[in-house]
Amino acid sequence: MEATIQAEFRLFGIVKQKGAWYIAYCPPLDVTTQGRTEDEARSNLVEACELFVVSCFERGTFEQALRELGWHVANGDIGKLAQLKSSPPDGAFIFSVPVPFVLEKTA
Repeated sequence: MEATIQAEFRLFGIVKQKGAWYIAYCPPLDVTTQGRTEDEARSNLVEACELFVVSCFERGTFEQALRELGWHVANGDIGKLAQLKSSPPDGAFIFSVPVPFVLEKTA
């Protein structure tokens, strides 16, 4: 039997030009990368964040990594938590990092 669920993390990134390069930064995960164009920097950031999240899950360090980044489990009513959404800084772009989880069991 195999079952799959998918979590999705919605993050934001900021891109700034520095000389001939574009530097892309994801503050929530403290991930930085670069590209020769703004689009390339954005694409590289999305890929770097995907690799960061997936590798943390594969190594069993996701919770520890988030704690070290200052994240914590929110206590309270989910409805109230949804209202606490903060908006990303001006000029930021939003992107999603999908993480599929597969359960494989033999009968």
